[in-house]
Amino acid sequence: MNKAEAKARIEKLRTEVERYRYLYHVLDRQEISDAALDSLKHELAQLEEQFPELITSDSPTQRVAGEPLPAFKKVKHAVAQWSFNDAFSEEEIRAWDKRVREGLEKADVRGPVRYVCELKIDGLHTVCTYENGLLKVAATRGDGAVGENVTHNVKTIESVPLRLREPASVIVEGEVWMSKDALLELNKKRKKAGEPAFANPRNAAAGAIRQLDPKIAAARKLDMIFYELSDGEQVKTQAEELERLHALGFKTDRHWKRADSIDDVIHFWKHWQEKRDTLPFWLDGVVVKVDGRAQQQALGYTGKAPRFTLALKFATEQATTVIREVNWFVGRTGALTPVATLDPVSLVGTTVTHATLHNLDEIKRLDARVGDTVIVEKAGDIIPKVLQVLPRLRPRDAKEIRAPRQCPVCGSPVERREGQVALYCTRKQCGAQQQRQLEHFVSKTAFDIQGLGEKIVLQLMEVGLVKTPADFFRLQPEQLLELEGFADISSKKLVDAIQAKKRIAFGRFINALGIRHVGEETAHLLAREFGALEKLQQAGTEDLQNIHGIGPEAAESIHEFFCDADARRLLDDLRDAGVRPEREEKVVQSGKLAGKKVAVTGTLSGFSREEAKAAIRRAGGDWVSSVSKNTDFVVIGENPGSKYDDAKKFGVRAVDEKEFLNLVR
Repeated sequence: MNKAEAKARIEKLRTEVERYRYLYHVLDRQEISDAALDSLKHELAQLEEQFPELITSDSPTQRVAGEPLPAFKKVKHAVAQWSFNDAFSEEEIRAWDKRVREGLEKADVRGPVRYVCELKIDGLHTVCTYENGLLKVAATRGDGAVGENVTHNVKTIESVPLRLREPASVIVEGEVWMSKDALLELNKKRKKAGEPAFANPRNAAAGAIRQLDPKIAAARKLDMIFYELSDGEQVKTQAEELERLHALGFKTDRHWKRADSIDDVIHFWKHWQEKRDTLPFWLDGVVVKVDGRAQQQALGYTGKAPRFTLALKFATEQATTVIREVNWFVGRTGALTPVATLDPVSLVGTTVTHATLHNLDEIKRLDARVGDTVIVEKAGDIIPKVLQVLPRLRPRDAKEIRAPRQCPVCGSPVERREGQVALYCTRKQCGAQQQRQLEHFVSKTAFDIQGLGEKIVLQLMEVGLVKTPADFFRLQPEQLLELEGFADISSKKLVDAIQAKKRIAFGRFINALGIRHVGEETAHLLAREFGALEKLQQAGTEDLQNIHGIGPEAAESIHEFFCDADARRLLDDLRDAGVRPEREEKVVQSGKLAGKKVAVTGTLSGFSREEAKAAIRRAGGDWVSSVSKNTDFVVIGENPGSKYDDAKKFGVRAVDEKEFLNLVR
């Protein structure tokens, strides 16, 4: 092939590769496979290697540069880079809307106020300058006035156009990000190489962009979304600006929406707070901007941020606060748990004032003291916990957290049992233990008695109507009338709900007994294995240990429980009160879920969570509350939580509700 032929071929290859890039990264359309596109790029690279004088700066092969740079060069921004003011609540959003309207009225700018809502991607803010349609410089935000030249790395990002679809000279802004899947893949490689994992996609993306060697950035599979046309084009609205960016060939997030009122803005914010896990990138909020450009100019800027823009942050799972007090909570087994009282802090949309410190060993590991500033975390429905202490913020009068010598409820001595980290109250009749046992007995995973919450259980205990679980089944409607909030109808309704539970699934019955080391799944395992209470009572420690899934500690605890005189009296008392656990036949392990461990995340349209658990068990499977490498399936419903991310991390098969229905049918 001569030079003229090579030039013609190169130009065609560049045009086609660029077209496929635009279809895939901007229009979300894929006309040929990745392998086919890689083949075209390979041919182009070979031709350019043969005729290096034909290489141009906008060639797709130039996305991956050659030698590392010795250092970053400084870039003075032609357009100042601003940060945004933040809002964390509906009240703050409405207050900003009020300031916007007052500001426009003061500036005598009339007309309706409309907004544009955009997703706030958690990435690295980057500024790109194009001259006559060609990418010239890409720079980090820096201090807002001066950034670092990272053109060599940004060129490696496939979604960044090296040549625009029009010969425009513009300055644009956007966010460089890494997908969740790309982060998982990267961290697997780093772990294999003995390198530390990245904590989140933003750190990985920022680290790649600030590498002197562009090959590292190219290997990270970065992406970029553009949202600001800051110089070079005249537009009348923010919406028009986003459309113009798209027309020039920039990848924009197409979830943006116009809002005619602040109520529409709040709805958009709340919607994406619930849906953010469905996106491939990390989302930390929503950006809202006044739509009209003339209105934006009239509102102007403060010292650090535009008045016409606000970042609406999502409820966070972590926050900092201060430990003010530590109290010890007595559980149903007598274990004492230290609970920290905190300065109120917002986590996942709720105000948190208490967090667990787990046990004395954890307090020592954290080196936590009263007065410490700490990081607290609440993920999903998990009880808030103290994650980390910030010792540099410790006051001089911080107090050491000491273990109690006596039960804080009954005053009995406490003990630390051999091989365990928890402290225990030594008195079986401790009032706190009794209350927790009764609450557990009627809870959702046990007898599931509607209307018997913690407050009602406490009221029944305080007036002496309930001392043991069997007492629930002896209650009469007229007895409840002396309780606050009860009338004839509500009293009868509660008693009927209790009586309806006299016949109960054996697994639920075992779980309700509150045997130490026996949770919901172990209880159902015992029910399937023994079928009836009499057989379980006769089982020895060795019999129990022979069951797959029951270890020595649990086996010993179960055997001790059924040998205990108080436990036998409890079972006799329940029998006398008319409670009859229904025999459960052992499931034949031959179905599609036989021997499989199955987790569920998100909301299922055809099953409640309890119905899904029951369906899994009927199909021979075991429901598990968390995902690990030993999990076989994860059922994905609407708005899945962190279990979905764990499934991808461990390579666990994910199934939708339709497939789940086929598995349990």
